[in-house]
Amino acid sequence: MYISISLQSTSTNIDQSSLLQDMKIEIEKIPNYLTKRSSSFRQMIHDIQLLSCTTEESNHINNINELRQIALLTYKTMVIQTYQFLWTTYLKSGLGQLIIPTEQQQISSSTTISIWPKELKTLLQLEKNNCNENEIYLHFVEKQLHELEYQLKQIENQLNIKANNFHGYTLSIRKMIETYIEENLHGLRMHIEHQIELIHYDYHIRALKLEYFRMNPNSYQVRIFLP
Repeated sequence: MYISISLQSTSTNIDQSSLLQDMKIEIEKIPNYLTKRSSSFRQMIHDIQLLSCTTEESNHINNINELRQIALLTYKTMVIQTYQFLWTTYLKSGLGQLIIPTEQQQISSSTTISIWPKELKTLLQLEKNNCNENEIYLHFVEKQLHELEYQLKQIENQLNIKANNFHGYTLSIRKMIETYIEENLHGLRMHIEHQIELIHYDYHIRALKLEYFRMNPNSYQVRIFLP
């Protein structure tokens, strides 16, 4: 199960080679730090088994497999939540909701300007002068957020079942797994946060330009402002 892409528009050409493909890979992959080959993962499993109530030798292998499944599902929830943050930023940009209070003095009337990020324009490759551009972007982003939310709920349900069926599973064990994954997920989180910062920056610059042109500058002023 993954995010489906189906826009009923003859003027839309979706390039799935980058943004969506990267997201799909991140969610579906098994990172090295969650494999049996990882010494840090084996150490975490060992520490968890010391905390759990099931220490019988006969359950040892089964416990390891169950804990690994719990860790993988936890990883997927964290990755999806990270991408939800990114796609929510796309949506806010398109709805004109990215201007923060400290910027309001510079942009007096631009808080509702719809500016869809460049990544979406590259992804969808709409035909020029498409009169439904805003509607298509809005539908596309809302669909991705809906699909992410649906997938997250499915995985969270699986995770709850696994955790409830694991004898000795406690809040402490859950925190250990989440902390371990959080530490190893730092690179992806930093990458997404950087993308979000760029979206905010680009939105602010483009909104300032739109605000400037609303003031009807003459040709000389335009050359000065846009060298």
